[in-house]
Amino acid sequence: MSRVFRFGVIGCGLMGREFASAAARWLHLSNPAARPEIVAVCDTNPALMDWFADHVPSVRQCTTDYRELLANPDVDLLCRTACPAPGILHRDPGGRKASAG
Repeated sequence: MSRVFRFGVIGCGLMGREFASAAARWLHLSNPAARPEIVAVCDTNPALMDWFADHVPSVRQCTTDYRELLANPDVDLLCRTACPAPGILHRDPGGRKASAG
């Protein structure tokens, strides 16, 4: 039995969809010790989150506020794909999730 790691994805554009695609292909591995599951997504563009709602059935939270995603107790790990953001914005969400436990 593999352990499930529940991910929250911040940034639902191309790289967010690439992460979802990689997570979906995980089932092709032989006897994986862990399995990723995307349970929450965040983006300032709601249209990008629609793709996740339509294609990733495990997603239970869609939000435009990253703080709501970070507060979600079902999120074990964070995948940040919002690359164009200034570095200070990349550090803030990760640090907040770490502080939230």
